[in-house]
Amino acid sequence: MIESNNDDNTVCAVVVTYFPASDFCRQIRTLYVQATKIVVIDNTPRESRKLQLKPALQAFHSALVIENDSNIGQAAALNQGITHAAESGCKWILVLDQDTECYPDIVDTLLRVSTACQPTPMVIGSNYLDLRNNRSKVSVGKTDEFLEQKTVITSGSLIDIRLAIAIGGFREDYFIDQVDHEFCLRARRNGNKVVISRKVVMNHSVGNAGGVRLPFLGVMPNHPPLRKYYIARNSTVTILSYWRNDPQWCLRRMTRLLLGFGFMGVMEKQRLRKIHAFMFGILDGLRKRMGPCRRKQII
Repeated sequence: MIESNNDDNTVCAVVVTYFPASDFCRQIRTLYVQATKIVVIDNTPRESRKLQLKPALQAFHSALVIENDSNIGQAAALNQGITHAAESGCKWILVLDQDTECYPDIVDTLLRVSTACQPTPMVIGSNYLDLRNNRSKVSVGKTDEFLEQKTVITSGSLIDIRLAIAIGGFREDYFIDQVDHEFCLRARRNGNKVVISRKVVMNHSVGNAGGVRLPFLGVMPNHPPLRKYYIARNSTVTILSYWRNDPQWCLRRMTRLLLGFGFMGVMEKQRLRKIHAFMFGILDGLRKRMGPCRRKQII
């Protein structure tokens, strides 16, 4: 754990877990020597937990484990992390997925970017290596180099806690999926900058293996039907909410969504179930029927 007297360098790493793998502690070990504090929020339903995180992480004294009785969703869990990070006096929150493999210099690199970019951005995303295709998210550069972005993924994002609270945190009614994109678009609409580091600082893959690669749009993540529902629903709501502010992003997102639907219906497994889930997602998005999915035919 890093002890720092510089308030601008205090970082609380927040990891949201859901049925974490047995080797999860390895990621915490990498973060422990970099972050000021660690908060692990477990959304695994109490009756289904196989890995008990509190005893597993007791050696990491700066790590706080919050066990929710049920899956309250990614956004609500992230807001729990923001609250605890703010109470601990940290300046930044570093958000990570449970399966993201962080490099030993992720915190130092993102803090260097925060200094190099003026005015200081609200969200600093991490350039990552996708091991499935051996490609980085953006072109690789030096430690303090960055690129301005419209949105970045949640995992690996260094977020200014004070500004995150000022804009209302993450949208909990999204539950999961598109939480990161909506947050970034809202941050930009409020006059804040979103950037991404050019140095690769983690290994990360979006979705399950086997997604379809589309020209100019990249690999379409391969997700189960329930995730297809949330992606379709939340993408619809995001597009309807931000098309005036970010028409280019919304057009690209809509194109990716529709092409993904077409290829999903032809090339992916469980095609019929995924098509139904996707269509219900669009319908509920148009109706603004948010929160956890309540459609029994999908769950």
